[in-house]
Amino acid sequence: MKFKQFFNKATDGLLNDDFRQSFLVAVLSAILAVISAVAAVTHFLKDPQKMFAILMTAAFVFAVLIFLLTVFVNKYHLIWRRLFMGLIILYFGYLCYDGGPDGFLHLWVLLIPAFSFITFGLKEGFVTAVPVFLTMIAFFWWPLADFRKYAAQQAVFDMVDNQVATFSVNMRLRITLLYFVSMFLGYFAELVRHVAAKRLRSFTESFKYASMHDSLTGLANQNYLAKFLDETYQNRNLNTTLGCLFVDVDCFKNVNDTYGHLFGNVVLMRIGELLSQQEGAFVCRWGGDEFVVCLTDVKEEKLMEMGEKIRASVSACTFKDYPKFHITVSVGAVVLPVDETFNFDHVLDLADYANRMAKNNGKDNVSLAKKIPH
Repeated sequence: MKFKQFFNKATDGLLNDDFRQSFLVAVLSAILAVISAVAAVTHFLKDPQKMFAILMTAAFVFAVLIFLLTVFVNKYHLIWRRLFMGLIILYFGYLCYDGGPDGFLHLWVLLIPAFSFITFGLKEGFVTAVPVFLTMIAFFWWPLADFRKYAAQQAVFDMVDNQVATFSVNMRLRITLLYFVSMFLGYFAELVRHVAAKRLRSFTESFKYASMHDSLTGLANQNYLAKFLDETYQNRNLNTTLGCLFVDVDCFKNVNDTYGHLFGNVVLMRIGELLSQQEGAFVCRWGGDEFVVCLTDVKEEKLMEMGEKIRASVSACTFKDYPKFHITVSVGAVVLPVDETFNFDHVLDLADYANRMAKNNGKDNVSLAKKIPH
């Protein structure tokens, strides 16, 4: 179960480009460290000159350092990523020169474009893929082709292991074209992933917003209110209190029956706008013609003043299409400590009771509830 939760969390994190890139840098730097370590040990044992072994040892140390910094020092992850890009360019740029006695190392080089775009994204992927491609062109064709050819011949004349592969013109052309095609396909694959991820993020954000907001007024809904109350409880201290206003539109059914539901929606949206103007308040449409306004660490006097302000502003509200139309609200108020007994149902039950008090007192008023009678 814990592994599944970890896997789901990691999968969700990969949707974030920054997390994904840091994650891949950590993974690939670890892989590069393993490859470099194997190459270093092998050539220390087989290569008389030890030059390639020393280079692989340096690459191993650098790759391990990048891995540790990426995993444990997240503050400067962008710097570690840039350093890793530099390591990749140097590492595979050297392989473009060397190639090994049979040219097998160039097969690793052909993986660079796909690796670059997947790890660093559409723009930064070119920063790694293009320099390695230009290095390959330089060593295969111009201006360093003669130097590479001389190094290969000299290795043979000196009767040592030939680490620099020699290729015919046809083979060099094939490897170059394969790299170019790999770079095109890597870019195209990352482009498709980028577009799909962007649309998925947009859909996810839209869905998340819709699940937390009322579609008519744009205010928070019950889901968002529950989240707000839970966060208030989690962030509480010894003196934290919550003030809650339960606002109910008086005789709203008559509005829909007399003026129609479309105008009823206009009334609800106008009331939502008025409630949203309350500074520092969390405003929620509870449902139908009911709204909830919450404030943390507020005194009863201040909460009653806000409730009266809301009541008066709604009562003074006018509508262009129906100049004689008049609407009022009943407001229930409650202030309660955020302690171990604090929960969603308790808050709303007490606020709803205060609202019923306001209704029973003749509507169009603000009533303060102390506790619910049993």
